[in-house]
Amino acid sequence: MISLSRFIYNIGTGLYFLGIRVAALFNQKAKKWVAGRSRLFSELEAAFAFQKKNPAPVFWMHCASLGEFEQGRPIIERFKKNRPDYKVLITFFSPSGYEIRKNYPLADWIFYLPADNHFNAIRFIESVRPSLAVFVKYEFWYHFLSQLKSRSIPTFLVAAVFRKNQPFFKWYGQLHRKMLDSFNAIFTQDTSSKSYLENIEVENVFIAGDPRIDRVISIANERKSFPELVRFIGENPVFVAGSTWKKDEVLLASLAIEKAFKNWRMVVVPHDVSKSRITEVRNIFDGKAVLHSELKNRVIDSNVLIVDSIGKLAWIYKFGNVAYIGGGHGLGIHNTLEPMAFNLPVIYGPRFQKFIEAKSMVKAGGHFPIRSFEELLSTFTNLKNQAFYENAVQRVEDYMKANKGGSETIISTLFKYL
Repeated sequence: MISLSRFIYNIGTGLYFLGIRVAALFNQKAKKWVAGRSRLFSELEAAFAFQKKNPAPVFWMHCASLGEFEQGRPIIERFKKNRPDYKVLITFFSPSGYEIRKNYPLADWIFYLPADNHFNAIRFIESVRPSLAVFVKYEFWYHFLSQLKSRSIPTFLVAAVFRKNQPFFKWYGQLHRKMLDSFNAIFTQDTSSKSYLENIEVENVFIAGDPRIDRVISIANERKSFPELVRFIGENPVFVAGSTWKKDEVLLASLAIEKAFKNWRMVVVPHDVSKSRITEVRNIFDGKAVLHSELKNRVIDSNVLIVDSIGKLAWIYKFGNVAYIGGGHGLGIHNTLEPMAFNLPVIYGPRFQKFIEAKSMVKAGGHFPIRSFEELLSTFTNLKNQAFYENAVQRVEDYMKANKGGSETIISTLFKYL
């Protein structure tokens, strides 16, 4: 049965990778995926040629994309701090992770992961010769995991989330269950994931939460100065809207002109800050919003600020009283942990169910999903009530305190295998 499952897996992944190559003819992201792998092995083997002559232990972490990298990042940083003798290799599946983090300073090498097949896996592992491997969250590549296990290389899965509808828990999931056997330890984000694994007799499963919590707390403790933002805010309470899309901004523009929003300031940080997108956002706010890039030389005559550059959002939340996270009216919400690091109540659209912290916080009363402007206005009005607001803040603070420290739990286990 495993042989048949492996055959089906090879056919399925082969068609998947072929589909990406076809999509590259008209899709920019797929084009980058293909281009990034066109000379991958020649570049990889050249990079590791010196390593073969002067071997050092290699810590390899694989991430699907940027979000998974942010989950793995605290583990890299803590590992490197304790074991500076190790070199760090990071691989990405997606261009959106690789392109943004290809110059990450703690990594000695950053590459795309080759397409998963028997020959690529052998060639990659023999070139890299990792001393241990860490896969983040959802990454299950059969041939790479098989090669790691056959060579007795300690391999770990971190920030994992499992759901009962996944192949691991189905009658046809033998190959997927075999992949789980490749890990020396699996660190889940929640108790239900651990229970699902224990029900199929997977051992060495530990609950360590989401390592991103340690990362966002670390960011929150960094000192960043935004004097122009302080001037815009004055003594007013602040509504920070992060990673917004058009559907979010239409709702937010209506809120900004409501009587209930009087004496508040709104800071909008769009997901896309390209020139055309910023122009569109400004038009949604009837041209009355001020841009962050204009603040130094402009009299502030608006209660809405649009941040038209990247890299500031995580620290802007510290000025907030309430946060709104974009994406929930589309494919799914963006990072809610960043505002939670500052104990902010969070509002977002209805698509949040894939995120453990969001589901927990909605149930606890620290997050508030909304489907319409009426619900947004009602939620905002509720949060202006001091008792309601303080309860929401407390729920967020309790969650962050209860779930921090996961990366240390992971690191302490990894060190046992060195």
